[in-house]
Amino acid sequence: MKPVVTVLGIGIALALTVGTRAAAAQAADGAALYKQHCRTCHGATGAPSQRMAGLYPTLKSFADSTTLAGISVDSMVSILKKGQGKDMKSFTGKLTPEQMAAVAHYVKTLAHGPSGTP
Repeated sequence: MKPVVTVLGIGIALALTVGTRAAAAQAADGAALYKQHCRTCHGATGAPSQRMAGLYPTLKSFADSTTLAGISVDSMVSILKKGQGKDMKSFTGKLTPEQMAAVAHYVKTLAHGPSGTP
């Protein structure tokens, strides 16, 4: 019985390690994809520059925890798939659904306080 428990324990440990690494890889991919596709408009830290905010008055700041609290990952993926308004075009064809989810999960990490400060 003891060898079965040992093997089971090793299997669980490996599964947890692989799951943790996959989550870390997804976060890293989300960060890289955000940098490549979103940073120009939404800013490196999720806060758009004054210039971009002036050009696109409806542009969301992801640095504001209040704003992000009201947007689910699924909603962000939907926006990435369909676009939003006339300014944000669809990312379908540019990003896979998995990449869109990685970006959305990464965006959720950008929130700070209501003013966008850590």
